[in-house]
Amino acid sequence: MGTARWLVPMLALAACGGGNKKAAPKKPTQEVEAPPPKVETEEDRQAKRLEKAHEIVPEGSKCLPVKLKDDGAPVLELAAVGTDAIVCAVDKDKDRLLGTVGCWKVDLANGNLEYQDPAPLPGMNVDVKLDDHCARGFCLPKDAKVAGVGPAHMSWNIDKTKVAVLVGDDVHIFDAATKAHESSFSIRGDKGLTNDPAGVHFVGDEIFVEGADQGPYSAVWVFKAADGTAVGPVNALGGKEEKPVSTWHGGVSVLDKNHVGLAEKGMETLTIYEADTGKRTKLVRKLPKVACKPDELDAFWHDGDKVTDKCRASITKASGHLIGANAVMGSKSLLVLLRGDRLGELGVMDAKTLAEKKAIKMPWCDGDAKDGEDKKDEKKDEKKDEKKDEKKDGKK
Repeated sequence: MGTARWLVPMLALAACGGGNKKAAPKKPTQEVEAPPPKVETEEDRQAKRLEKAHEIVPEGSKCLPVKLKDDGAPVLELAAVGTDAIVCAVDKDKDRLLGTVGCWKVDLANGNLEYQDPAPLPGMNVDVKLDDHCARGFCLPKDAKVAGVGPAHMSWNIDKTKVAVLVGDDVHIFDAATKAHESSFSIRGDKGLTNDPAGVHFVGDEIFVEGADQGPYSAVWVFKAADGTAVGPVNALGGKEEKPVSTWHGGVSVLDKNHVGLAEKGMETLTIYEADTGKRTKLVRKLPKVACKPDELDAFWHDGDKVTDKCRASITKASGHLIGANAVMGSKSLLVLLRGDRLGELGVMDAKTLAEKKAIKMPWCDGDAKDGEDKKDEKKDEKKDEKKDEKKDGKK
C-alpha cells in the first residue's frame, strides 16, 4: 500500500511535466533604422575640389602643366600679392568651376616658378557653383533669388577682409573672416548694368562689375561697396561723346590696390581707372602696320569673321598675344601675362607707351609637372659631368 501511494504522485508529476512542451512565443524583431546620410560640409566640398585641382596642377609643381594649353582648360591669371608676382590657373569650365586650381610665385629674374597653395587672387573674379544659397561657405539671405541664375561671381578685396558675391542682379558683401552677410545692392537701375553680368572685381572701396555676353558692347560698371551707389560705366577718354570702354577682345586687370585697367582691342588702348577718385588716364600702344583694309579692321574687332586670312594673321601677330591679357603695375613698367601662342610668357611693357621691353618665359612641364625644375637641375648636372669627362679625355 505504501508503495502505491508513492507511485500515484510520481505518475502525476510525470504527466504534468513531460510530453510536447510548447515553445515560448517569439518576440517581434525590431528593425534597426539606418543612420541618416552624412551632411556634406563646405570642408568636404573643398577637399573634393582640391583633389580634382591636383589632377590638373599637381601639388608642388615647378612648371606649367601642358594641359593648360588645351581648350577649356583653366585660364592663367596674374596678380600682385605684396611685392610678389603670382600666377594662378583658374577654372572657368561651367561643368566644374573648381575655382583656383594652382598658383606659383614667379622669379622675375629668370621665370622660375615656386608652387603656392591654390587661393583666390585678391581683387579678381572667380566663378563658383552655388550650394543651395551658399557660395564657398558665404551664405546669402534666405529670400535671395538664386533659382536659374547660373554661377556666382566672387571677389576678395585686396587685403582679403571683405568678399563680394554677385548672384543674378545683386551683389552681396560679406566679412571674410566670419562669413557674416553685411549688405546687398542691385546692379540694375539708374547708372546700372544694361547687359548681362559676367564678373566682379573688388578694388579699394569700389565694386567693378563686368557686363558681357553682348559682343562689342561689353563694359565695366562701378559701384560703391559701402552702400551700393552706382557710379556708372567706365567711359573712354577722347571722342566727341564719352562711351563706355569696350573690353570685348580686351580685358580687365587689377593693376594694384587702387587701379583697374580696361584694355580695348588687344590692348590697343589701356584706360586706367583710379578707384578712390574716379580719375582716368589713357595709354595708347603704337601698332605695327597690318595687312587689313579699314573696314576689315572694324569687322575683326566686332566679330572676327568677315576678314581675309591674311588680315586675320596680321592682326593676330600684332595683337593676338594681348587679347584677354591681364596686367599688374610696377613703378616703371607693366607686367603683362600674355596669351595665344605666347601663353606662359610675361611681357614687361613701358608704363607710358605700352611698348614691350622684354619677355620673361615661365617653364612648361615636360612630362611630370613636379619634375620641371628637377629636370633642369639634371641637365645642369649632365653638362657638368660631360665637361669633367672632356677634361679627363684631354689629359689622357
